[in-house]
Amino acid sequence: MTTEKYLALELVAALADRFGPGSKVAKEVPGWIEYLTDVECPERPRNRPGAAWWGRVRGMLEDVRGGDDACEENLVRINAARLGQHFGLTGVEARILEFFASYHSFDMFEHVVDRALQTQDVTLPFLIAQFAGTDYTAVRAALRPDGRLRTSGLLQNDGRRWSRQTIPYTVSDRLAGALRTNFGDIEELVALLFPPAPPPEAEWGDFTGMGDNAEIMRKLLQKALAEGTPGVNILLYGPPGTGKTEFCKVLARELGASLRAVGEADDSGEEPSRGERLAELGIAGRMLASRRDTVLLLDEMEDLFGGAVSFPFSRPQHTSKVFANRLLETNPVPTLWTTNSVEACDPAFLRRMTFSAEMRPPAGPIRKRIWQRLADRHVQTEDAAAITALAEVHDHAPALVADAMRVVRACCGGIVTFEQVLGASAKLTNGGVAPPPRHHSEASWVPALANTDTNLTLLEARLDATPKPLRLSFCLDGPAGTGKSAWARHLARQLGLPVIEKRASDLLSMWVGGTEKAIARAFADARAEGALLIFDEADSLLADRRNAAHQWEVSQVNEMLTWMESHPLPFVCTTNLVENLDPATQRRFTFRIRFDWLRPDQLAVAWRAHFKPPVPEELTALDRLAPGDFANVARRMRALGQNDAPSILVELRRESEAKEGKARPIGFGR
Repeated sequence: MTTEKYLALELVAALADRFGPGSKVAKEVPGWIEYLTDVECPERPRNRPGAAWWGRVRGMLEDVRGGDDACEENLVRINAARLGQHFGLTGVEARILEFFASYHSFDMFEHVVDRALQTQDVTLPFLIAQFAGTDYTAVRAALRPDGRLRTSGLLQNDGRRWSRQTIPYTVSDRLAGALRTNFGDIEELVALLFPPAPPPEAEWGDFTGMGDNAEIMRKLLQKALAEGTPGVNILLYGPPGTGKTEFCKVLARELGASLRAVGEADDSGEEPSRGERLAELGIAGRMLASRRDTVLLLDEMEDLFGGAVSFPFSRPQHTSKVFANRLLETNPVPTLWTTNSVEACDPAFLRRMTFSAEMRPPAGPIRKRIWQRLADRHVQTEDAAAITALAEVHDHAPALVADAMRVVRACCGGIVTFEQVLGASAKLTNGGVAPPPRHHSEASWVPALANTDTNLTLLEARLDATPKPLRLSFCLDGPAGTGKSAWARHLARQLGLPVIEKRASDLLSMWVGGTEKAIARAFADARAEGALLIFDEADSLLADRRNAAHQWEVSQVNEMLTWMESHPLPFVCTTNLVENLDPATQRRFTFRIRFDWLRPDQLAVAWRAHFKPPVPEELTALDRLAPGDFANVARRMRALGQNDAPSILVELRRESEAKEGKARPIGFGR
């Protein structure tokens, strides 16, 4: 006989022993027997069913039950007892756990329990007492909210109110499945409930961009594991794909600890509820409390301690702050939490994080090394070098890069496929808008074409001689195309710093406060990556507040000035309209450098840098030209397929005459 059928018949027999033939329970017993077996019971007399009929029914019940050896091994009972011993449960509490696990797992048992409660002759504690062979009051005491069954998370309250016809408690799918499994010892049960996370693909060196944060987390967890310190919670937050979960795996490997993910899926592979995830955390804490080699991982913290998503006709889920705070403060196993957005988490819970660190896309040499390792693993050798070279101009999250490389391998593609797949993924994660490359442009820097009021060569030499980047700020002003941004990027290379370049369009937001947040983020990113921060079109961010028509224009300038005052690394602002800058910027810039039009003697140098024909004499008659004008005309000539000096001169003259403030002839020109 199967365990399912035996447990159901066992409960029916226990109820038959407690009730007489005139009870509502006795009226249901024949139907239960026929549902559970192929036996046909004698029909119940319509008037005053007597002891004779009841005796025949009970006799048939004993016959179909057989002896205790008629049932196959009851794994749920055995495992509930073993788990109860590990958790320090009493015998009654272990049988109660078995009752709810059986109700969750076996349809026949569930049928009998539900129908018995519907008779209203029995209550749930009474029914459990009959099943466990114990006293009704002992069951009531064991089901108290502060009892071991509830505080351990083994039993969960599904939120329904207690009534005579409801089952307000349940066990998780994962726990019920484990209790039905034949395992050798408690270690195997732990592995079933909380499987170890797969080994990491990353290395500790991939996270050197986190600075001291990584080492602080390693030391904190090392001490917590050694001393069994409760309430140690570490939060990693940042955009999706930046390696939060991967870092957790690497960190556990560095500690020689086992990382076990909690609450990722139920036993059927379905999405667990908030209550199930919290229950699993409680079970894991109680089950693994005595260990010194285990760290827990809970991804997507905002699902537990943030605002729940509400659906029509559904009851919103809320986490009790008192319960959650106690859980965080007393959790006996060090726990790593991850979230994509701390803004979605309640500050009361964030305050109880022992330590937190922001995860960002890796920068500079670290990014290139990660790309190289991923390419060696996923990409054919002949394409690996070309793909790795793209790390210089793209700062996409490592997860997106790895996924794109897997697609390349699956499609037997190359660099074209890689760029297409990576671009599609980056656009999707950026809200459907393709993100710009790492740098908006890469116009080469030609010192001979610089016309500035400062000796840039001398300045570069003095800055290069300093042992580390100084706290410096530059305001580069001048007409468009005179080389301001190109020199800023050149300066970063001279100082050995990566570049973060922001235009006004990257930072200005339609939402109140959005621009200020974007400005703060830009400075924070530069600090985290040790990068030279370049603001193009800075006049849009530092406009004179005396001309402001809205309060947000003032607050945006205030935000910029505040961060400029405290930023510890070099940064550059470029502008074509220096006269529009707020007067308060005067003292915020260490250097103010004017970039002007090319001098007459520089025109020939610019011509030779872009064109093959000899320099025409008429070139010196042109004025108000910048290096960018020559580069633009060179592109235009290539598009037209022309390379003769007269045509080039005509286009340069057109560029010169188009400058603002220069008189233009009236009528049609030739």
